[in-house]
Amino acid sequence: MPLGGNVLLRAQFADLFVDRLPYLDEILFETYDAPSLTYPQVFNVRDSSRAYEEMTEITGLGTFTTKSEGDVIDYDKVMQGFDKRFQHTTYAKGVQISMEAAADDIDGAITNMMPPLARSCRVSVETTIWNVINGGFATTTTPDGAFLFSNSHILRGGGTYDNLISGDLSIANLESAVNMYDSMVDDRGLPIELSPSQLIFPTNLRWLVYEILKSDLRSDTANNATNAFKQISFQPVMSKYLTGDDDWFLFSEPSQHRVIVYWRMEPVTDHTIDFDTGNMKTKMTYRLSTGAAGWRGTVGGQGA
Repeated sequence: MPLGGNVLLRAQFADLFVDRLPYLDEILFETYDAPSLTYPQVFNVRDSSRAYEEMTEITGLGTFTTKSEGDVIDYDKVMQGFDKRFQHTTYAKGVQISMEAAADDIDGAITNMMPPLARSCRVSVETTIWNVINGGFATTTTPDGAFLFSNSHILRGGGTYDNLISGDLSIANLESAVNMYDSMVDDRGLPIELSPSQLIFPTNLRWLVYEILKSDLRSDTANNATNAFKQISFQPVMSKYLTGDDDWFLFSEPSQHRVIVYWRMEPVTDHTIDFDTGNMKTKMTYRLSTGAAGWRGTVGGQGA
């Protein structure tokens, strides 16, 4: 256990307090900016005022059937779908500074802990939320029990549906992903209207994405074929929090899918002085839940 445990003490910063550097010009604190928030562009973000949130599905009806003269019509019924619960989790981080260190900190180098605490909070929020997509091939499940990106999503009216592409990002695979949107159905097998609007990718696919979306001609052939994707208004969304270097995703507008973030309590900061020690304490806390309440409006491409 280091001196003082998790309390910032003067002895831990000898250059500032003990062996004061005589020609101290600058203190190089980690003041880098955190990446801009990206999850609100992709996820369906909602507020919550309860301990948890629940969703349940009710299907529609099947297609009409023919009726012969004098026969009884075909009666149908809606069916109970799948359920999903979002259980909020509390996240927190704090910093303690000894009374003496706070009083003697003439440079203000360690007293103001808010910038690094805020940056840590932002990165923590993004990491937690994006892990829903990161786990979409192996850990994040939808209410039907399948992974978020799967070739066996159960339809309550019978059959399954596929929103998984196995393969690297390419023009052919992106075309297949768009075709999946054109063929999406509800739980009774009826076609639905969902349009892809966001191509989501990790940083190392940046150049390939812009080549596919912005080139005048197709980049996968020498036949001077027109690049159809230049005419489709996909929004490219690059995230530093995607962990699969070759994975890519095609999502609809956030309001059209059910990959959800519930904010129970957005980040709040508290400050206090500990009565017994005089230590200055600062903490930041937030509560949220996130997960997939459905797969429609999403396609995942698992790179090789």
